[in-house]
Amino acid sequence: MSYKNILLALCGRGDEGDVIRKAMELKDQLDAELTVIHVNDLHAGEMSMMMDAPHKFTEDEIRDRFVANGFEAAAKGLDIKIVKDENISKAIATFTENADLLILGHRKQNSFKEHFFDSVDEGIVNHANCPVMVIPKD
Repeated sequence: MSYKNILLALCGRGDEGDVIRKAMELKDQLDAELTVIHVNDLHAGEMSMMMDAPHKFTEDEIRDRFVANGFEAAAKGLDIKIVKDENISKAIATFTENADLLILGHRKQNSFKEHFFDSVDEGIVNHANCPVMVIPKD
């Protein structure tokens, strides 16, 4: 199978340098198109009584992540999709219908959480409509 349409899912935590570098490496090796997706929480950026509303990521912030990892030229022309949804896994899965490969990062959960909860990336893998490459994060 050829991978001409790569989808890169970023969570925006700032620990995704290895994920970005691997996606860019594959994009160049395979002469593929790269689309970056980030899913904002439905309430991202809104005022909250609890004062802990999630950050609302923008395209510029995603581009800044690529610049910070040495891909300034590529950052300018990136195809970035930012969507709002309550279900990250299903939101990303809708974009995998047109992708040949999905790349995402994974951070190991602590032993308590791994016994009781699926990680977000596990949910994404379960819903994806294309092969998935999971890159370990520190």
